[in-house]
Amino acid sequence: MNSPPTELTPAPPPARGARRAARTRAAILDAAERSFRAEGYRGSRMEDIAEAADVSIGSIYNHFGDKDGLYHALAERSAELFARYMAAAYEAGDTPLEQVMAAGDAYLRFHLEHPGAFRFMAFDGVEAGPPIADDEVAARISGRVAELIDGFRAKIQEAIDGGEVRSELSSHQLSRFLWGAWNGVVALGLRTDRLALTEDEIEATIQTGRKLVVEGLVTPGARTADGDARARLVRIVSPDTPD
Repeated sequence: MNSPPTELTPAPPPARGARRAARTRAAILDAAERSFRAEGYRGSRMEDIAEAADVSIGSIYNHFGDKDGLYHALAERSAELFARYMAAAYEAGDTPLEQVMAAGDAYLRFHLEHPGAFRFMAFDGVEAGPPIADDEVAARISGRVAELIDGFRAKIQEAIDGGEVRSELSSHQLSRFLWGAWNGVVALGLRTDRLALTEDEIEATIQTGRKLVVEGLVTPGARTADGDARARLVRIVSPDTPD
């Protein structure tokens, strides 16, 4: 006689101590991100980061080892956070081309909502940051970023294969061009001369670029009777937006 099926027992929730440790770790990383962005790596003091996170200095050392370890952990978190924004872009569009163009909006939202984390992704760190001496950590971070860009390239290739984007274009070259163009526009916000852009100007410039790019990419078959691209320039739902 067969035994009745056994119901799966739900996994127990994280222990209270683990949840508290996760909150503490996140608070430290948030404070470090703000400090590194405002003061640079060398100008940031562990005492100030601890005070901003409302933890003891010892807690920072317990979680991250030292200042370099804190910096490296922040770089890793930035890569994973950016992955969430790119995933939101791929969920926003109905076609591969719409998803490609939504990635531009995701890039902008990531910069606006997490400017400190953005610098790790776009400019390989923050001002005067330490080189990542741990080969394993460095490979993990650079590999994750390369994986995200290659996923973007694959999405462009989908749009080419599906007849939305001109077949003579290289998905590899186009993915790097768009990545570099978005970086360049955002970098103008870091300038202190007449070329500097405000946050509103950065957003408007990237949106203008998205319009120009989508009209230049699409094939005749992916246009309306009036000659305009059918692909919508959709906006993403930020991963930080509460449900």
